[in-house]
Amino acid sequence: MTGGTDGHAEDQGRVYQSRGDQHADALSLATRLAVALHRTGDYLSARETARTAADLGQRLLGAEHRAVLAARSRAGRALFRLGRYAEAEELLRAVREAQERLFGADDPDTTDTGYGLQLVLANLGRRGEAVALLRETVAGRRSALGPAHPLTLRARAGLLEMLPAAEVATEEGGALLALPSECERYLGPDHTVTLGARHNHAWALYLLGRFDEADDEIRHVVDAYVRRFGPEYPVVLAARQLLSRTRVALGYVEQGVALMTDVVERRARGLGPEHPFTLAGRSLLDAYRSGR
Repeated sequence: MTGGTDGHAEDQGRVYQSRGDQHADALSLATRLAVALHRTGDYLSARETARTAADLGQRLLGAEHRAVLAARSRAGRALFRLGRYAEAEELLRAVREAQERLFGADDPDTTDTGYGLQLVLANLGRRGEAVALLRETVAGRRSALGPAHPLTLRARAGLLEMLPAAEVATEEGGALLALPSECERYLGPDHTVTLGARHNHAWALYLLGRFDEADDEIRHVVDAYVRRFGPEYPVVLAARQLLSRTRVALGYVEQGVALMTDVVERRARGLGPEHPFTLAGRSLLDAYRSGR
């Protein structure tokens, strides 16, 4: 057909496009499964699911496909929870750089990876870098998703945990300390993001020396978490660790020791005795017992 269109080539192109879409959809589904596994606390399965899916997706779609990068990001988040901080930083940093170059700094995938990376940096002791990246994440999510989106509110709640006491009271003109009420207004009192904001708010109150208020807040959070997730869930143990701090600060040292002993034992069973979270908990428990 002189001067005409190659209809066969067009049909083939549509077939390849359809297959590409199917591969991307399947990879996104596997990534959602990895997220679900992560949320149950099964970080090893989450990592293996995301890594395997990303490897297969890369062969079919290319290393810089959005779905492949999203799967790599989830694998990095799981590596962090497994205590493999150096590997997590390397992977998340590479993914974020690619996402920022391809999709922009405020893209939800870019900011999601940035949120995960700042957690790693904070646990590596590089708090200044972590706070700077968290601020970028807040700004990016606010721009792309809006101020009331759960992911925006979650990132802002991270600032309650990350900022030093001298800054937390003045952040956002003092509005950050009212974040739990804002979350409750937008999302309701029992939403996971609202509870997370209250958890971090209790930490900020503890840093500010407002121990009675911190103790009341974290008690509420612990009760809500246990009802929802059960006693072994990682965020429950993190909240109970903070409750041990407020108990000790208020003079109830035996209660704090009992709480922290239980936390350490559960972490050792769930994460392993040499996991950084377990070791940090054991160090805090030793400090209680020695009166430091």
